[in-house]
Amino acid sequence: MKRSQQGFTLIEIIFVVFIIGMAVGVISIAVGGNAAADMTRKEAEEFMVQAGYIAEQSVLKGESHGLFLELRPAQDIDGEEQWCYQWRRVRDRQWQDLPELGQHCMPEGQVIEFVIDDELWEYDPELEYQDPVMGFFPSGDGSGKTEIAIYANQLQTDATLEAERFELDLAGELHWLSEEKRVEEEQRGR
Repeated sequence: MKRSQQGFTLIEIIFVVFIIGMAVGVISIAVGGNAAADMTRKEAEEFMVQAGYIAEQSVLKGESHGLFLELRPAQDIDGEEQWCYQWRRVRDRQWQDLPELGQHCMPEGQVIEFVIDDELWEYDPELEYQDPVMGFFPSGDGSGKTEIAIYANQLQTDATLEAERFELDLAGELHWLSEEKRVEEEQRGR
């Protein structure tokens, strides 16, 4: 009795892998591909990580921390303004830079916006000394009700892009509202 062996040839396997790769490429282009939204999300994650760290350090080290913003002018004719922020702490009755967290500059085209006690905060380049826009205290409290939005500058012209939104409450809790909404929608969709 003679048994014949059956299986796939190398050409058939390569062909199937090629088709799967093409399908994945088409799906990723259709689903993803929004560079501005991806960049905004990345900036939101960075902001949340830093703010969480600072909130913990305020309580652990018994120091007050504040967030300072700066709007840098465009570097060239085609460029856009650039938002930079830096966390500082109070030592010897003055604001000092944190050695572990340097200044973070967002990519050109990314905007960070603060609404403090229902009023839009505006950067004033004429001021010699800028006050912090928000802060954390050794008691664990926050500086007050603050709403934060991070978005791509093109949001104003592209209604399909959404801002990443945060809220700092009086108890010092920072909530990533956009992420909480995403998680809630995913759980409802299951």
